[in-house]
Amino acid sequence: MNYVTDTHSLVWYFTDDQRLSKKALKAFESTIKAGDIIVPTVVLAEVLFIAKKGRIPLGFKKTVAKIEALANFEIVPLDLDVLKIAESIDAPLEMHDKLIVATAIRYDACLITRDEQITKSEAVKTIW
Repeated sequence: MNYVTDTHSLVWYFTDDQRLSKKALKAFESTIKAGDIIVPTVVLAEVLFIAKKGRIPLGFKKTVAKIEALANFEIVPLDLDVLKIAESIDAPLEMHDKLIVATAIRYDACLITRDEQITKSEAVKTIW
């Protein structure tokens, strides 16, 4: 199975943060044998932003290096297809959240997130 990761999920996975749920950790680890963790570029943009503010222990360059070193992780671009899907999402989500949700829809993947608004929107299948 393929999963799309939200920003906090990715950061917590890479930093062994206890806030990452057991189900989310299992989803990440399950892709070692089969499937991929899809990382939207907007997630990396958020990592860049919050790392510069010193709000996460892992910087942008280290995050990208970790992703690139793992065969089960794939960075996907923000493209016109994702934007078209995002435009069709009626849920009252912030733009970056709509783009992450749209990426999950585009790649027919479950979204690893603890974001309650995304989960409540039911726009995409989530796991936490």
